[in-house]
Amino acid sequence: MTIDRRRLLTGAVAAPLALGLRPAWGLGSPRVFVSACGDAAGRFSVRAVAADGRLLFDLALPGRGHAATRRPGHNEVVVVARRPGRFMLAIDPLTGDVAGQIEAAPGRHFYGHAAFSPDGRWLFVAENAYAEGRGVIGVYDAVAGYRRSRELPSHGIGPHELAMLSDGRRLVVANGGIRTHPESGRRKLNLETMRPSLAYVDAANGALLQRFTLPGELHRLSIRHMAVTADDQVCLALQNEGPRDRLVPLAGRQRGEAPIALMPGPEDVLRRMRHYTGGAALDDGGLVLAVSAPRGGLVSFWLPQEGRWLGSLAVPDGCGLAGAGGAGRFAVSSGAGRLLLHDAFSGRSETLRDDGRSGLAWDNHLLAV
Repeated sequence: MTIDRRRLLTGAVAAPLALGLRPAWGLGSPRVFVSACGDAAGRFSVRAVAADGRLLFDLALPGRGHAATRRPGHNEVVVVARRPGRFMLAIDPLTGDVAGQIEAAPGRHFYGHAAFSPDGRWLFVAENAYAEGRGVIGVYDAVAGYRRSRELPSHGIGPHELAMLSDGRRLVVANGGIRTHPESGRRKLNLETMRPSLAYVDAANGALLQRFTLPGELHRLSIRHMAVTADDQVCLALQNEGPRDRLVPLAGRQRGEAPIALMPGPEDVLRRMRHYTGGAALDDGGLVLAVSAPRGGLVSFWLPQEGRWLGSLAVPDGCGLAGAGGAGRFAVSSGAGRLLLHDAFSGRSETLRDDGRSGLAWDNHLLAV
């Protein structure tokens, strides 16, 4: 599909809704929020919004996007297609200029997430080898125009989000455990036998370094999303595919040799999360974890070092999360077209943009650049 390179530039968009935002929030440096989105006409695109609410560009995508990741040392981000999509797009996050489009290898599709090596050369992408029913990690050489260089095992089924650890040599992979096939749409094929895992993988040769699973009675608690602190504490957001009459924690943490520890929260919060989380993000200092539950219209905040719940924010269809400068400060996007800033400590919120009347829906993930 040909990409429409026409963009809605700053002079053609609505005036920002949050004047004087930077002094109010004390953002230490200018930042841009990037997210895939869709509209009422069925058009999919990727947008970038400045810290003062200005829309920088709206670039059409060949299909529905999911998450974006930043290339270290470069003014470039890569937007990955939502499962079972087969495209990635490398773009300038300030202008929307396209650096390249990448297609999935035969017999593979993307799961929506990717992570770069610290030097910005290698892009590691969660993929489905759907004929064999196994997860793989495609490795792409950004220096060579994102040529697919090799493939590593994810050591599980249904890898979703992955992250590079601080040593630049290990990947941590959330294997959701759910088998799917593009010919079956988005139907889940193995819920009775699924076995999610958190796998630590050698980024050079694909060797399995560590693998952590949940207790047997929680084998239908899919490990989906993660956020990793600077000292490699892995914070998790989970999705319950088990019985709906049982409330289970949907946020967890894991570090080093320790097993996965689920973080209990108030019963009413777990009930409002409706067994499903859509994303996880840490504030800029790694102190507070935000977990979105779009089906329940709730974003919950946690202190992962202590393993406890901090508070919640009601956001209808709120899903995208990103650190927004300072302890406990986050940007939150929603499927209702709203982009807001929230302080988890003070409880203060401020709308950055509201495009709901135009039919815009922000997709699941938000990237702060």
